[in-house]
Amino acid sequence: MWSQDLSSHLWNERVIVIYADEGHSKQADLQFNKLIAEQEKLVERKLVIYKCVSGQCEFYNGLSSKKLLQLNQSIEGFSAVLIGLDGGKKYKTKAVVEPSAFFSLIDQMPMRRQELRDKDK
Repeated sequence: MWSQDLSSHLWNERVIVIYADEGHSKQADLQFNKLIAEQEKLVERKLVIYKCVSGQCEFYNGLSSKKLLQLNQSIEGFSAVLIGLDGGKKYKTKAVVEPSAFFSLIDQMPMRRQELRDKDK
């Protein structure tokens, strides 16, 4: 189920997956809240977010209401992973980071640069 959910974003959206076990749920909430506070920048960069704490995932895309999903995978600790349009893992951190860390990485990506060039035309 999980890979099917992520594959639906392939070539359409970038994905940030926030993973945490119950003991790290506050870190997951903090990272999630920092990101969704930048809704306009998320939408502009075609970013969606999955926050998964102890197998319960919340999906957020900045446009529609949040959705809940089940994750059939054990989670240990905390991490946040950026997945590019091509489905490849672009960045992983085990610490809560500012949204600008994700945005600056995305803005350096060739596909994002092309999006910006196309937007300027």
